[in-house]
Amino acid sequence: MKRLLRFGVATLATLLVGAMLLSIPACNSSDEEQQEQEHPGVPILKCDTEFLSLDSREQLFTLQLTIENPTPGAELSWRCNDDWISAEGLQLPTLQFHIAANPGDERSTVVRLIYPGAPILPIEITQGAQGEVVGPTIRVAKSSYSLSAAEEDISIGYTILNPVEGERLEAESSAAWVHIYAIDQTELSMLIEANESDQERSATLTLRYTGAHAVEIVLKQAAKDAPAPPAEPEFKNFSTNNITTTSATLSCRFDYAGSEAITETGFCYRGPSGSEQEVASTPTTGTKSVTLSNLTAETLYEWYFYAVIGEELYTSTTQSFQTSAESKPVEGKVYRTGWPELCVEDDTNSDYYYAHHITDLKMKGNKARNYTVCYSAKHHCPVWVAAPRHSAYEGSTNRTNAYAKDPQIPSNIQYNSKSTGGGCNKGHMLGSAERTASTTTNKQVFYYTNIAPQYSSGFNTGGGGWNTLEDWMDDQVCADTTYLVIGTYFEKYTDGYGETASPKKISFGDRDDVSCPTMFYIAALRTKKGNTGKSVINCSASELKCAAFVRTHTNNHKGQKVTAREMISIADLEKLTGHKFFVNVPNAPKQSFSASEWGL
Repeated sequence: MKRLLRFGVATLATLLVGAMLLSIPACNSSDEEQQEQEHPGVPILKCDTEFLSLDSREQLFTLQLTIENPTPGAELSWRCNDDWISAEGLQLPTLQFHIAANPGDERSTVVRLIYPGAPILPIEITQGAQGEVVGPTIRVAKSSYSLSAAEEDISIGYTILNPVEGERLEAESSAAWVHIYAIDQTELSMLIEANESDQERSATLTLRYTGAHAVEIVLKQAAKDAPAPPAEPEFKNFSTNNITTTSATLSCRFDYAGSEAITETGFCYRGPSGSEQEVASTPTTGTKSVTLSNLTAETLYEWYFYAVIGEELYTSTTQSFQTSAESKPVEGKVYRTGWPELCVEDDTNSDYYYAHHITDLKMKGNKARNYTVCYSAKHHCPVWVAAPRHSAYEGSTNRTNAYAKDPQIPSNIQYNSKSTGGGCNKGHMLGSAERTASTTTNKQVFYYTNIAPQYSSGFNTGGGGWNTLEDWMDDQVCADTTYLVIGTYFEKYTDGYGETASPKKISFGDRDDVSCPTMFYIAALRTKKGNTGKSVINCSASELKCAAFVRTHTNNHKGQKVTAREMISIADLEKLTGHKFFVNVPNAPKQSFSASEWGL
C-alpha cells in the first residue's frame, strides 16, 4: 500500500526561530457550490485556503488540494510572477512552496493553480515586513467529529503555535448537551450527553486564544439506536526534548479504541528543504517516542505521528522544534564567557573604561557577580550596565545611599559629588531595589559609574517614563534569571512615540561637562517559559526571547505604559549603538522579536 504521508498547512521559520507562526482561515465558497451545481461534470479545483498571511522569515508551507471530477491523465501546475516563491514539490494532494525571507517592506503576490478544464484558482499570499511576527495560532487535528448516541467522555487534542506566556485556551459549546469540564495545555475534555432523539444532532465548539483566530469544531452525534460510527485514533501529549545540535527526542500519546487492526505507526519529520523521512514504531497504542540523530544544527524541523489502521492512514497535527546552534567564537573580547549578560569590550576605544563588580553574596559556594559597567570618559556617564536579575539578589537590606566613586574606574572622569543639575536627578542604571540581598551588594550600585542624569519631573520620578519601564521590567524577572543591559545614547534620537531629544552638556555631579543622554534602553534576554532550569547559553533559539525597550529621554513619557512601539530587535540596537549584546549566548534570537511573547 502506498502511504500518502503529508504535512498539514504550516510555516517553517528561519534558523533563529523555534515556532511556526502561520494563521490560515478555512476556505468554503458559496460561489464554488453554485458552480458545481451548474456544471456538474466540470473539474473543480479546491484548496484548504485561498489567503495566506505569513511573517517575514524564510519558511515552507503546504497547500492541501482536492480535485472534483478529475480529468484522466491531466496534471496540476502552478504559476507565480515573483521569484521569492518557489515550489518544493507537487504531488497531489499537496503542493509545497518555499518562501524567501523578506528583507524589506510588506509584500504580496498571487500563486495561480492550473488544472485542465477547471477555473484557475488564485491563492493570495502576503508576507509581513522585515522583523514582523505573526501572532499565536490554534491548531487542531480535525474540524469535525462523529459521535455515537451514547453518553461518553471525550478529549480533543490541540496545539498553540507561538503561545503567549500567561494566556490559555478558552472553549465554549453551542449546545447544552456538551459539557466542557477541563482544558489543559494539549487537550480539552468534555462530557457528551446521550442522544434520546430519533434525529441526529450537532454542536459547534469554538476555541479562542488571545491574539489567534478562533477555531470551530463540529460535533455530530448519531440518533438514538443508530449504529455507532467507526472509532478513530487520538494523538495528544506532544513533546520534543533533549534537543542538541544534531538530535532531538520526539514523543506522542497514541490511543485507539476501535476493532480494526493497527498495522503501522511511526514518526515523520523533515527540515526546511529536505525530503520527508519516517521512523517506524511498534504498532500498538500508548506513549510513543523516538530519538532523531544526524540533524543539522540551528535548523527548524517539522514532525507528526502517523498510524495505519484498517488500511486507512491517520496523522496527527504537525509539531516543530529547532536544533541548537553550534558553538561559535565570541564576537569579541568579553570578561567572562559564562556570563550571558555581557557585551563585547572594545579595547580600541580609548573613551571606554570597564569595571566588573563582585559582591559578597554567595551563590553555589562562590561570590556572585553584581554588575559590569562600561563608562565613558568623554561623556562622564555610564554607556551600559550589564547585570543578571533574579530573586537571589533581593533581600531585606535597606537602601544604603552610599554614593561614591567607583574604585575600578579612573577617579578624574567620574562625577565629583552626588549633586544634581540640568533638571536631572540621579538615575540608577541598575536599581537599588534590585540589589538588597546584602549591604555590600547594595553599596556597589551607588557607585557613580552606575548613575546617569535623568530628568526629575517626568522621567525618573513616580509614574515617570523610566520608572514605568523599570516597574514593567520587574515583572519579566523569572526563575531562570533575566539578563539585562541598561544603556544610554548620546546622539539625536526619536523613539516610537515620536519623542525627540538632541545632544547637550549639563552641569551634574559637580562637573559642567556631563553629556545628558538623549535616550535610555533596556536590552533583555530570558527563557520564554521562565522556569526551565536551563542556562540560556544551552537553550535553542525557540526557547529564548530577547528584545530592546527604548525611550527617548524626555519628561513627556510620564504615565506612558509600556507598548510594542518602544520595542526594537537586539540586532537593530547593535546597529544603532555599535555595541554587541549577549555575545555569550549563541542562540539568542537577536534578529527579531515578538511583542506578544512579552505580553504587549
